[in-house]
Amino acid sequence: MSETWSTVLTYLGVAILTLGSAMTLIAAIGVVKLPTLLQRQHAATKPQLTGFILTCLGLVAIRQTWSWLTVVMLAIVLQTITAPIGAHLIGRTAKQRGEIKDAGETVYRHLHLPVPGKDAPAVTRDS
Repeated sequence: MSETWSTVLTYLGVAILTLGSAMTLIAAIGVVKLPTLLQRQHAATKPQLTGFILTCLGLVAIRQTWSWLTVVMLAIVLQTITAPIGAHLIGRTAKQRGEIKDAGETVYRHLHLPVPGKDAPAVTRDS
């Protein structure tokens, strides 16, 4: 690879790394500042995973070696698999402990829709 492309990739990597770090910082602030468990859970998974992926890709662009690409791709795959599982377990545990009360009902009320099983009779098929 020519020296020019190497320099371009290095600067691009620094930009991507900075963007990823900013996303991770925003996620951390969201976890601390957001009021409800579901909002904190969202901040801990969605922007954090995006920030992690961008940070890893920035590192690959800076280092420019196959070994870094291999390790980073493995880390991204493992993080992508485990983040939703962890979020699901947190949400399920909170629901079982009674910390989340009818989150689905809140969505229906916000959209001004009848809540199934509460506001409207169940829809049945006539044969």
